[in-house]
Amino acid sequence: GDIKYMRTEKISTSQAYLLVATFVIGTSLALTPYNIALQDTWIALLLALVYTTPVVLIYGSIMNKFPDMDLFQIMEYLFGKFIGKVLSFLYIFYFFHLGAICIRNITEYIQVVSFPETPQYFTGLFIGLLAIYIIKLGLEVFARVNKFLFPLLIIITVLTFVMGIPKSKVSNILPILYNGWGPVLNSSYTHFTFPFAETVVFLTLLNTVSEKKKSRKIFLVGIYSSGILLLSAILRNILVLGFPNLTISNFPSYYAVTLIDIGRFIRGIELIVSINIIVAGFIKISVCLYGACVGICRIFDFEDYKWIPVPLGLLMLALSFIIYENT
Repeated sequence: GDIKYMRTEKISTSQAYLLVATFVIGTSLALTPYNIALQDTWIALLLALVYTTPVVLIYGSIMNKFPDMDLFQIMEYLFGKFIGKVLSFLYIFYFFHLGAICIRNITEYIQVVSFPETPQYFTGLFIGLLAIYIIKLGLEVFARVNKFLFPLLIIITVLTFVMGIPKSKVSNILPILYNGWGPVLNSSYTHFTFPFAETVVFLTLLNTVSEKKKSRKIFLVGIYSSGILLLSAILRNILVLGFPNLTISNFPSYYAVTLIDIGRFIRGIELIVSINIIVAGFIKISVCLYGACVGICRIFDFEDYKWIPVPLGLLMLALSFIIYENT
């Protein structure tokens, strides 16, 4: 009854799992940590997928129990007004903070890789304004844009994997489990928290999916399809770059791909990889911003979330500039 504006927005099941997949790929394409498990990072990723499965099944079950509510309404319904709002605030801060970190990751990437002299405020501003704009247009537009861009992510990842084969050395991935399980387990926990467990933000938007009770499937399809893409990127980077090269570069995917050139004529493959990273990162930022906006809407009982993205998005930008000193 009291939630008129959210009812109008509907996204399809396929748009939803593509959003989950792009979100997971997000900034992880650029920033996979290799320094803990070294050449066993791919095992760590597979283990992280194993841990993630029960967690997202829980997320999905929560959404299936309350198909018409978002995370914040569920909290107020279950814990009452006061505790519900307090918990909601913690989640809003988490989404807000996560969005700021993603903005920073991308501006840092652009600065290190392409424009060392350009201040990060400049690139950050464009990404931030674009995120604000797309959230103001609404979730449907946003989901359609993502569905249009997703094939690009797959094509580029597969293409660079295949093109990297001539430059690959199998010796880079051996010996397997040389340092035992310790580092692998340690690293798998890192992979589990970033990016997989971050999909908790989807509890704020899966209530808009037109087919009800599909949330478990959406989470699983999204997580496994993005897991496969991340796995292929990790294997490509290890096989092409090897160690210690991988641990010294901040953005291994970019450097792995700079080594790939087909014959004498196709260069600049790294440019399309940068497009990949920026597009996926932008979608991730927008999902975080959307989650935070819906939350603020719920905490203060506003009618519409369309005006919240502007102040919240600018605050997110401001936080992204001070969240780290430098790379």
